[in-house]
Amino acid sequence: MRQPALEHSDSDSDTESSNTTLLSHHSSTSRVEPPEVDVLDSPSPTKPRVERLRARQALQSAGAKKEDQQKLSMPSHRQQKPSAAILGCLAAAALATACIGWWFKRRKMKHKTQDARQLFIKCTLAPSQAVMAAVPAPPLLSTTFITTAVFGIEDLTPDHATAQSGAESNTGFSSAHAVQEAISAGATCIGRTHTSEIASRMVDPADRRSNPSEKNGVVGITASSAALVVAQQEADFAVTSDHLAGARTAAACCGLYAYRPTRGTVSRAGMTLIAGELDSVAWLCRTAALLPRIGDAFHLPGKTSETELAKLIVAQDLFGLWEDDLTVACTAALIGAQKWAGDDVAPVSLLVYLRDSVPAARPLMESDSAEQLMAAFGKAGTLIQQSEFARCRAEQAEQVQANADTAFQEDAASVPEVDADSLAAAKQVQAELHRAMHAALSTSNGFLILPTTPGPPVHHSASTDELECFERRTYELSSLATLSGVPQVTIPVVVPGQPVTSVSILGLHKCDMRLLHLAAKLGPVITQAAHQVVAAMAEQEAAGDDAQEAPEPGGSNRTGKPSRAESFKAQANEAFKCGDFDGAIAGYSGAIQADPHNPVYFSNRAMAYLKVMRFAEAKDDCDSALNLELNVKTLLRRGTAWLGLQEIESAQKDFKHVLSLEPNNRQARQELKALKEQEAMFADEESHIVNGTAEGLL
Repeated sequence: MRQPALEHSDSDSDTESSNTTLLSHHSSTSRVEPPEVDVLDSPSPTKPRVERLRARQALQSAGAKKEDQQKLSMPSHRQQKPSAAILGCLAAAALATACIGWWFKRRKMKHKTQDARQLFIKCTLAPSQAVMAAVPAPPLLSTTFITTAVFGIEDLTPDHATAQSGAESNTGFSSAHAVQEAISAGATCIGRTHTSEIASRMVDPADRRSNPSEKNGVVGITASSAALVVAQQEADFAVTSDHLAGARTAAACCGLYAYRPTRGTVSRAGMTLIAGELDSVAWLCRTAALLPRIGDAFHLPGKTSETELAKLIVAQDLFGLWEDDLTVACTAALIGAQKWAGDDVAPVSLLVYLRDSVPAARPLMESDSAEQLMAAFGKAGTLIQQSEFARCRAEQAEQVQANADTAFQEDAASVPEVDADSLAAAKQVQAELHRAMHAALSTSNGFLILPTTPGPPVHHSASTDELECFERRTYELSSLATLSGVPQVTIPVVVPGQPVTSVSILGLHKCDMRLLHLAAKLGPVITQAAHQVVAAMAEQEAAGDDAQEAPEPGGSNRTGKPSRAESFKAQANEAFKCGDFDGAIAGYSGAIQADPHNPVYFSNRAMAYLKVMRFAEAKDDCDSALNLELNVKTLLRRGTAWLGLQEIESAQKDFKHVLSLEPNNRQARQELKALKEQEAMFADEESHIVNGTAEGLL
């Protein structure tokens, strides 16, 4: 007979006694009840059943779960806990799993968890409240940065951190102008590197720090610790230094953006000089969008225009020197440039032009080759750097600055002295290279794209010869901007599964903001192009070589029987489209030989000569074409050739002649405007070069 429902009891003691009675009852019986049997139908004695019902009602009123209710109605042997042995095994297994997972995680993060914070001394130099509340907001608001050991921060030692805020405190604890500029722009300095950042060399064979972007790859010496801190996202950017390599090399090795401005545009006050006149403040950052903000913060020169079309020049011959290591970077740079600038992209042979424009480099060359020309530039840069390094060492010998790295004195002792004749020869190369690079960039009012390093960062395990070769060739490439003083931005080419490489863009003097805005837009485009190149290479490799055998369209597919001269022209046009300008020159030469009275052949060959910067030959062909027929395109090409020959007045005359024929010709107007703006600046720079004042060069 079913018992009537009992009233609810709120007594805790009743609940406890019911549990005790229930357990004692089941401990004395051997009967096992099915787990699904209703407790009201249980044949157990009346008193235990009533106590169980009371406990059940108490749990129901307290919101107990159904599982707990059923647990009370179960026999005692159903509630027995697992044995201690089982619990011990489970605990041991869980602990082992956790330990193994932690170990694998540590192994996976080994290259990132060197603890970048150990590379710098912590401090907090924050902008004042007035700066943070300024309207409009300062360009670097809410960003953090790190500085290197060459920048002075007073009372900062490895044993303690400086924590100051407000304009007055910042002035007292940071004597470096570059640091103050960043703080005034809204950024917060979180520390300064204390590892060895000052060295005359670029690669240290004993350095085994892990590269987060290239496993086992070197990270350089100067600015390398700052690069590691930024790469591991401990800071948004770094204020560092650059001489013959420095920040640019560290950025290229670690997959970062870097910028070296026009020399003289940023004060070096409070900065320990390493290589004197070659030293420059520089910056490292992870994202391209931060570059223009840094330029605004440091008041870099150069006006920008949203409607301005950038002309891009790709130094195809420099990429070709190390074709195997730079295939992805070169192809991505070309594709990205063409996507951005369209027809305003010109692959050129830069070294052909520099060979004729820098005759002072010939005594430093062992043979007449592209490799030896680059070696001459690198040798000139190294000689000047060694001389400046020794001079800075002598100036600091008596009183080493409080914030200078003491390793500077030790490293300087190993630098050989430079004799006066060698230094004079190197200075002459510097002056001529400055003039030639200025002329090349001002001719098209554009930007030059070239590799930053000869390939991916060499591995720690590489031989001494391989390390020295990487260092030497990197110096050669960086010397183009360092000696000529043009601004340079490095763009990382990072594709998962591929070695990290980098390309650089060089701009005109004091056109820094134009260059930074270009890099901010072109950088992501080059990265996207690199991914497409790698994917296409993988597909091509999978498909085999059959895809490469498809016939290409050409002049031979045309209907009819073209003349011999037109056949040469068709072949030359195809070569020109493919970037084979030497082949195009040969084709147009064949057409001229077959028909020397056609002005188009001379004009087209002049254009091919311009692409390889053979300006004298281009000018002669334009003369021949204009003697046969007056043509606006030919006049424009001859004006460009005159610029390459540094005959400014003759170039202006041709561009004005074009405007007399076509008053709205865009190219002629742009060229004349650019010449007018650059003429005064170029005259000042020329006077500094003649006087031998290197600091005033740039």
